[in-house]
Amino acid sequence: MRPLLDAKGVQLVAVCTDTPAELRKGRSKHSARVTLLSDPELEVTDRYNLRNDTNVTPKGLKPMPIPTTFLVDAGGTVRWIDQAGDYQIRSHPDRVRQALEEGLA
Repeated sequence: MRPLLDAKGVQLVAVCTDTPAELRKGRSKHSARVTLLSDPELEVTDRYNLRNDTNVTPKGLKPMPIPTTFLVDAGGTVRWIDQAGDYQIRSHPDRVRQALEEGLA
């Protein structure tokens, strides 16, 4: 999807529960150009009401956010949202591609 993201001027930002140290350690594993933001206490998650209270968290893991993808335009308006009910599922690239091609961001 990188050519489409670049053509549309899309910047990827991911918010996750990893600590900054964990993010730095894992960054070399991924080739995606993405800004990674740490939210280990779920402060941002809770601010946007995205805490996953309905799904069973795997044993030993702390609470997690609902996997959510937002497309936000240059003016800061949320144009599209996609959420999953399962903590292991993320937005399928085809769904994101369709939203981008329909001009939602």
